[in-house]
Amino acid sequence: MRKGIAVIFCFMLICFLIPNCFVRKHSTENKIEAVDKIKLLLTETSEVIEISLEDYLKGVLVGEMPATYEIEALKAQAVVARTYTLHKLQYAPGSHENADMCDNVNHCQAYKSKQYALDAWDDAEEKEKWDKIEKAVNDTKGEVITYQGELINAFFHAHSGGQTEDAAYIWGQEKIPYLKSVAGNESYLFEDSKTFSKEELKKIIKEKYADYNEELDNIAILDHTISERAYHVRIGNLTLLGTDVRTLLGLRSTKFEIVMEEDKITLKTTGYGHGVGMSQEGANNMALSGSNYQEIICHYYTGVEISTYNH
Repeated sequence: MRKGIAVIFCFMLICFLIPNCFVRKHSTENKIEAVDKIKLLLTETSEVIEISLEDYLKGVLVGEMPATYEIEALKAQAVVARTYTLHKLQYAPGSHENADMCDNVNHCQAYKSKQYALDAWDDAEEKEKWDKIEKAVNDTKGEVITYQGELINAFFHAHSGGQTEDAAYIWGQEKIPYLKSVAGNESYLFEDSKTFSKEELKKIIKEKYADYNEELDNIAILDHTISERAYHVRIGNLTLLGTDVRTLLGLRSTKFEIVMEEDKITLKTTGYGHGVGMSQEGANNMALSGSNYQEIICHYYTGVEISTYNH
């Protein structure tokens, strides 16, 4: 009896002590190039400024995640943003002629200056919010996400709609082992809809696809991805990817349903963003439930390590 209890106790202790992912110091096997400063293109003015990496990350947090989110969610975003930046600089340099990164959310990451943040926030809250931003970046300084010693491509999005997406369904590439479909962990569904008259929709499609036969009666989702997003969509004589439909019609996500009426068509979406990697809303909900930033990161990126490199 005592022996059985001892075995059970040891098993529980092992399960408790073994983490889902690991935090380790930098080693030579990690090919991570330290970066102190980056050149940032401000797209509105076409100005290129030089800024420290850590100050840039503070601006990314302001642009990408509400400062009202939990500190552990903000820390997770800081590590994700640092990883995304260094991965882009290391594996996709030269995407801008005279800059390393830009502030366009559709090309790099959103970025807002400290002054922008202070002007936008209420005076009574600005110190507390900025202190949270600084703490999230400073407390995780030098930390990045790696898979088998290499920086990951740390994609993230606002809301998964309940389940994150496997990257292969979005960009049509081979499966990326650390970007698998996992539970979104959001506390609510983000729902939206867009309605088009049939003539309006025909015109939009025809402008993009000259060979479209202007039929809408047989519009339908043909199949779904692992996370129940539209994968292939039939519109008349066309078969389009759900991602193409989302871009064409300006939808919040590819997790949508089609509602046909007499003279109009409504597309009802769930979630916000491409759905790959970390759900920001899910990260905040996990933080509210007691998860730390390391646990958040290791949930959304499968089999990764949080590595600290020399900076």
